[in-house]
Amino acid sequence: MLKGHGGEIYAWARELGLDPWEIKDHSSNLSPLPPPEGLYELLKNSLPEIENLPEVDSLSLRERFAQEYPHLFPEEILPSSGTTEWIFALPRVLEPQRVLILGPTYSDYADAAKTSKVPVFFFMAREEEDFRPPLEELAQNLKEDDLVFICNPNNPTGSFISPEKISALARENPKSYFVIDESYADFLPGKTSLLDLGERLPNVVILRSFSKIFKIPGLRLGLAVAGERFVRPLWRHYLPWSVNRLAQIAGPWLLDQKEHVKKVQNFVQEERKLIFEGLKNVEGLKIFKGQVHFFLVKLSRKKSHEVWRELLLKYRILVRNASNFEGLNEYYLRFSLRTKEENQALLKALKEVIQ
Repeated sequence: MLKGHGGEIYAWARELGLDPWEIKDHSSNLSPLPPPEGLYELLKNSLPEIENLPEVDSLSLRERFAQEYPHLFPEEILPSSGTTEWIFALPRVLEPQRVLILGPTYSDYADAAKTSKVPVFFFMAREEEDFRPPLEELAQNLKEDDLVFICNPNNPTGSFISPEKISALARENPKSYFVIDESYADFLPGKTSLLDLGERLPNVVILRSFSKIFKIPGLRLGLAVAGERFVRPLWRHYLPWSVNRLAQIAGPWLLDQKEHVKKVQNFVQEERKLIFEGLKNVEGLKIFKGQVHFFLVKLSRKKSHEVWRELLLKYRILVRNASNFEGLNEYYLRFSLRTKEENQALLKALKEVIQ
């Protein structure tokens, strides 16, 4: 397991002798807005249900999610306690010859392949191309039974590949497997998911997360939408009661919170422009053009661990030291949006630390 993910406020609070809420966490890519109004009340009123076992296969959530996309069947939807379960299960279940990854990206894809002793091959986006995903290079190197991981939108670069391009790649390579992690797709307005195309792609599994857009990572809820080639293998390895009862209750309710999703999207689009302009005024900082609610930047005057440490110790602000992403070096940081006031405080602190 890689140490150094974002969002480790409990570990750092313990290390520094602080209350976790004293740390302003810009390191995890969660929604800058609180969870939808009414969620806490729903969970509170549902507490007596923890006295019973959850639904063994989360059927109610599967049926409700299938209503969102008429081309899906409930049997193709496999809920889990977060998408991490599927990321680590897929290399083990499918036993591919190789795992191919568009990088730099989320480290768990490579960790999952290594855990299953599958060779990993990266296709790295380049800084000089503003980290544009090298989809063409990947396509030229695909072989039968390869398993491909694509994070879209991508963490940490914020780059986005249109669903049409990914669909074309999958259709042109029917003997390869594709895992499309759409954990951040809801932060972009419009039709940003492969599911929006209404296509049936037998060699694709789509990962969806409730944690990020609704700011509920502690509830642990995600799901896999499995193409035909994935359905039977994944169900054979599906664990009973893999989603807790409160998450099963919250899931269908959260799917109805479309106005909240729009509210988050609007906030992100407006606030991102403001913070991007502010970052341009920070000397010693290069900003890359992502499209979501977090920023990847490169330092020129200090190393990332120095800035990360000073922000945490002096300002109680936690950002992500991005140097341990494969393909990045010791000069990269990533940070996500929070409230307007907290974002301005981060800007001010960055200027003081870097300049």
